[in-house]
Amino acid sequence: MRYNILSLGMVAVSAAVATAGPFGLIGRRGQNGGQPVQSTQQGPVRTVVAGTFSSAQGVANHMANILRIGHFGGNSGFEGVGCGSTPQQAEMSCCYRNRWQPREVGLAQGRNGMWYACCRY
Repeated sequence: MRYNILSLGMVAVSAAVATAGPFGLIGRRGQNGGQPVQSTQQGPVRTVVAGTFSSAQGVANHMANILRIGHFGGNSGFEGVGCGSTPQQAEMSCCYRNRWQPREVGLAQGRNGMWYACCRY
């Protein structure tokens, strides 16, 4: 009887771990239903539909939409992603940013106020 309860408890803990954290299995869909996110890139403001991963700006917009950082593909080289309370902090928190000069940078602000950055090298 104790083994059944113990094994049931271990299954429950495993299920909780699978759904917890910023990259959990539940809730991967954007919070605003895939609606366009406004770009905050310098220059003219444009709207990019979330899910356009062929550019660093598209990835930044998607991360701002889902309020999580991650690598989503669509890049032939190296990519670093990061977030911060300012655009500069977000860009400098990207992987490899302190070592390499990016060829493309995308920045977007999420509805939580955080800035999301994608640097492509």
